[in-house]
Amino acid sequence: MRDFPYAVPLLGGGSGAAATALVSGPNNSVSSLVLAASGTDYTETPTVLIYGGGGYGAAASAAISGGVVSTLTLINPGLGFTETPIVYLSNGLGDNSDFTKVTDYDLVSAFTSATQFNLSFALFGSQAAFSVAVNLLSAHYLCLQLQAGNTGLNGKAEWLTQAKMVGNVQESYQIPDRVMRSPYLSKLSKTTYGALFLEFVSPLLIANYQSYYGGTQP
Repeated sequence: MRDFPYAVPLLGGGSGAAATALVSGPNNSVSSLVLAASGTDYTETPTVLIYGGGGYGAAASAAISGGVVSTLTLINPGLGFTETPIVYLSNGLGDNSDFTKVTDYDLVSAFTSATQFNLSFALFGSQAAFSVAVNLLSAHYLCLQLQAGNTGLNGKAEWLTQAKMVGNVQESYQIPDRVMRSPYLSKLSKTTYGALFLEFVSPLLIANYQSYYGGTQP
């Protein structure tokens, strides 16, 4: 989290707790939570967030005992889940009441935006490559959310800056036409993380060409 110094601490606190959700019923609600791992070193109760899966409204809380997560309690089952949602357990060090900082909710919202709307695992050849792409795209969305939050009700959408001058220092950028022609790709260019993500996936979208020595077969 070094890029976001006001974020919920990534290091310290508890770690390793994990859970899965079960979906059932006519409303496709979360019927129960299964604690897959209790984790270690929890000194404060972690935040539990349930997201993704196409549904909404599901909420849960956790309890700790002896430094581990002992139980999970489903507060609201939500509805409309067409796929199994993700269950997120924080490290217990977050302060979700301080909106001047990046909260667990901000992080989950950014990961949801990346994984649920604009990213396909089929683009990548390995889990490691997919994880790098998810982190870059999530950071991009997190930046956009923080920028939007700082503007408040008077915020306006901004697109690409083609030239910028401060005193006698001028900076300009040349953006490829294929990026400029796409509203989504040009939006990715608004943050460093989005541009890195775009650089990362562009070869997968437009394909690479490689030359090989050889000949034709009859």
